[in-house]
Amino acid sequence: MMPVGHRSRTFAVRTLLAVGALTGLAGPASAETTAAFYLGSSHTANSDVQIRQPSTGSDATFHDISWNSESFTNPIYWGIRVNHFFDEQPHWGVGFDYTHDKVIADTNQVVRVDGTWNGAPVNESAPMNQRVQSFSISHGVNIFALNGYYRWRRESNNSLLCARCQVYVGAGPTYYVLHAENTVNGAHNGEGYKGAGFGYQLLGGLQYAVTPTVGVFIESKYNSGNIEVDTAGGGRAETTLNSSQLLAGMSVGF
Repeated sequence: MMPVGHRSRTFAVRTLLAVGALTGLAGPASAETTAAFYLGSSHTANSDVQIRQPSTGSDATFHDISWNSESFTNPIYWGIRVNHFFDEQPHWGVGFDYTHDKVIADTNQVVRVDGTWNGAPVNESAPMNQRVQSFSISHGVNIFALNGYYRWRRESNNSLLCARCQVYVGAGPTYYVLHAENTVNGAHNGEGYKGAGFGYQLLGGLQYAVTPTVGVFIESKYNSGNIEVDTAGGGRAETTLNSSQLLAGMSVGF
């Protein structure tokens, strides 16, 4: 079987080749449809994690878990998107956005835990790794979004100082496909890619037109979603991922 890390890299390469093929077929059109690739960094806010493991009689919540994103460590944070702006309403557009993020819990931290663990009541502050030795979604947090966009263009807004600049905002629903790895009560679970829940996305950015068809952009993005992953022994873990991202990329019109 192909290693997970290699599968993740292969998926990224195939996706980039697909985008390249689309842009390579592009003719000298109006550039109202664009394909883009971006890199960036992500920060995920602390959140509670509830773990239910019926096989061990465990149902407890670990409070205020700290997450690391390690955006520049393989597999890195990256994404692609395809946007289209309408000829009759050029300020408005729609687009598909895919983001590859990851989160890794700091299981060495002391956290408050309450509920039932191994059949006994628990309500204390203790190192998380006494019960959960590892908990990560590192291959990763795959976010699929369908966004609506509004942009401001120079020809209709003379307050924009840069003739080549476009300011834009966007929002839309998201769906999470996760590859989680965790060790709970000493039992390891390394599931494959699996749908994990819905959320939403908000974003805003600035694009600069290098040529009529090639642009570069910087953007701030926020994602929120309630997700659920498997643990060993038929267990489940639930949490909310609230992630703020700063990214930069390049777009090509066709």
